[in-house]
Amino acid sequence: MASYFHTITENNKLTLNKPSDSDLVYYSELNEWFTRNAFRSFSLKYVVDRCIYYKVGSREHAVPQGNFLLACKQPDVNAYFDSKNTVKSICIDICPATVAEAFTVLTAQEDHDFDNYLAGYFKVPEFFEAVCPVNAANFGNKLNELVLSIREGRAGDYIDREWFLDLVEKIIFHEYGNYLALKGIRSVKLETRKEILHRLKIAKQYMDGEYLSIDEINQVAVFCNMSEFHFFRSFRQAFGISPYQYLLNKRLETARQLIISGHRSVTDIAAHCNFPDIYTFSKAFKRRYAIAPSRLSATDS
Repeated sequence: MASYFHTITENNKLTLNKPSDSDLVYYSELNEWFTRNAFRSFSLKYVVDRCIYYKVGSREHAVPQGNFLLACKQPDVNAYFDSKNTVKSICIDICPATVAEAFTVLTAQEDHDFDNYLAGYFKVPEFFEAVCPVNAANFGNKLNELVLSIREGRAGDYIDREWFLDLVEKIIFHEYGNYLALKGIRSVKLETRKEILHRLKIAKQYMDGEYLSIDEINQVAVFCNMSEFHFFRSFRQAFGISPYQYLLNKRLETARQLIISGHRSVTDIAAHCNFPDIYTFSKAFKRRYAIAPSRLSATDS
């Protein structure tokens, strides 16, 4: 049986046969690389160490260590890097038949109500390419386990047909959010919707890291280069929640965890989570969790 796993080295990088539309995993350790055919198949590019650059149309994606990029089969996609240090990366090519099979399996299950148009989303130009941290994806553990199997020299036995199907099912779930977000943004042009979603993703990552210190939504709008009105409206359209409520939910969840830990007073927690006063905090907390923070603290005690 043919192996699903191949290693690319400086010695074979120009001669290794890489067929398109096949389920294959390539692991490479290289110091320099350039290709004009980076997406000969639907592909997942995961950078294990250093950084790789991809040019998809007019947009350049820098994929740093610990991040991945998903993109559909399309011509003239450049990939390149030139480093004094070895760049370690994994390329996972997935054939259309595997995507179709995984989609069929998922839609046949009663608990998955996917839009029929989702299958077409995985084809250019509908697909939304975006760099994402591996640990933020629902298949992050799967990629980390793959890296471990490569380091231990057992990747050839670890990867099989079931492994690919499971990965693609997880990718479909991961991308469903982007698909719905693109549908929700009200713009006629697809490229405009993609550009807006790119900026909203940047904003969301900023909010995830700085939610305790952000004082006004306008700070986030400026960060992603949008007007406050356009940002507020587009965020709600894409994610089904206002940016203010998104920030509030993250602060309240942090507060809840701190209360449960029992190491700080409710007043101290309210200030730490950037609430103006204990009254505002208590009111928002009770509305969210149907219990006053003081009662939750007493219950845990």
